[in-house]
Amino acid sequence: MLELTFLVIIVIVAFIIIWLLPKNNEVDGIEKVEQFNNYLQSCPSGFTSFYNQNGDMVCCDGQILANKCLGNQQCILNGNGTKDMPNCMTLLQGQYSQKGNNVCPSSMPQYFENSSNKTKGCTNGPLNQTMTGPKSSDQQTCVIYSSMEQNIKSGNSCYNYKKLDNLPSSQLIQPNKNGPPLVMVELTDNMGIKHVGYTRDSLTNYLNALYPNWKEQGMDLSKNIMVAEVAKAFYIDKTMSANEIQL
Repeated sequence: MLELTFLVIIVIVAFIIIWLLPKNNEVDGIEKVEQFNNYLQSCPSGFTSFYNQNGDMVCCDGQILANKCLGNQQCILNGNGTKDMPNCMTLLQGQYSQKGNNVCPSSMPQYFENSSNKTKGCTNGPLNQTMTGPKSSDQQTCVIYSSMEQNIKSGNSCYNYKKLDNLPSSQLIQPNKNGPPLVMVELTDNMGIKHVGYTRDSLTNYLNALYPNWKEQGMDLSKNIMVAEVAKAFYIDKTMSANEIQL
């Protein structure tokens, strides 16, 4: 009887110890956060998959012959990768970073592209698991169009949003849906009065699209008060007088 009682006590103590131990998802009472899975769910857009002799899924950007990639680039889909065979996400992150530096505005620095529907753009948040677009539909996104003409005239183009970089108190406005957007800059003079103007290049594009004869009508953007740099020279810097500007 004494032995049975002792055994019961040992079992109870063991259960208590097991109960008090950190659970699998906790370390020292702190919930363990799952590490990000640094793999893509499928091959990058424009790549075709095949299995190599080791049984690894490889993605190739060209033709595949006898389980060999004849394209310019290949990557391993779900593996750590090597110098000659990088992980596909690592490969895309490097490419996207370079492209994003050139075409993405600072407000939407993350570049993406999707060759299946021929779309390219930038967003202000993480990408989806195929890296072909934003992870969430409510993320701010801009579009990279295939032609410069469309980039200039579209209010949602990354080309136009990039013009806001290094321009404090600026925004895109599109007063006429048939014309390209204007980059509007807000200026405050030394009396606290606010003025607005537009960058010269955006105003030039706007006038060229909607009023092609603006130059013949005597409009001079080097003097016109609608141009932000002219407004700044007149209202703030005082380097232009009233008889030097064009209203």
